[in-house]
Amino acid sequence: MTKTTGNHFDTTLSAYERWCDPCSGGFSRAALDGAALPAGAAVLDVCAGMGALAVPAAERGYGVWAIDTSSQMIARAAERLRPYPGSAAEVMDALDLHYGDDTFDAAFSVLGVVYFGPGMAKALSEMIRVVRPGGLVGVMNWADPMGAPFFHPVARTINRMDDPEVGTFAAPLTEYLQRPELEQALTDAGCVDARSERVEAAYTVPTAETFMDELDPVFQVLPQYRAAVSKDRDRFREILAEEASLMAAGSLPPALGNIAYARVPSA
Repeated sequence: MTKTTGNHFDTTLSAYERWCDPCSGGFSRAALDGAALPAGAAVLDVCAGMGALAVPAAERGYGVWAIDTSSQMIARAAERLRPYPGSAAEVMDALDLHYGDDTFDAAFSVLGVVYFGPGMAKALSEMIRVVRPGGLVGVMNWADPMGAPFFHPVARTINRMDDPEVGTFAAPLTEYLQRPELEQALTDAGCVDARSERVEAAYTVPTAETFMDELDPVFQVLPQYRAAVSKDRDRFREILAEEASLMAAGSLPPALGNIAYARVPSA
């Protein structure tokens, strides 16, 4: 979950849970597989959303704390974590973690702090501070600057509209980091033994007829989407349905992400 102004994610709860969280959950399970944490580890999930990493971590027997600035997302995460004693979720800013030093065995941020721009370094330093020496820090990014696969039909639709006032679609992930850059960010923040790997996750998409309505709350984060829809919503819907039908007609390729891990230096 990226940091956002105006709690955008508070308004996307239903759409996000149906169409985004399963993919984030697949990424998160892959991240946990690669982390190989010890039994009973204490795990912090930063920018946790509705618990895409926190819930599978709790299912594995870890003690999990999930934090996010979206009150609606965190409320859903808390509900999903309720069956797991020793796990909790609360509203908190990743730039100001209210935990003591060396509290956790690992801290993760899946599709979260990597989009903080200049604030990423501060967020990473906070994650490192609360992880014990020798513990693990993991951050994850999309492997494509377009982000989620369902943005591709939106991009093609905007370009087909050919409206100078809207412009050619620009990939939304302006702070996109590739695997070596993710490793370097962790190293620059003070970690050691950085490594990374490519991971993948399955996802589903709405039918062509419902594509726009189902995902509209998510697409609202894109300024060009908002501009294009305000100019000619009916035409946009028609073209997007055509593009979405092409996407849904074939086998969907997996969503691809990059996960980087590093260790907090031992004392």
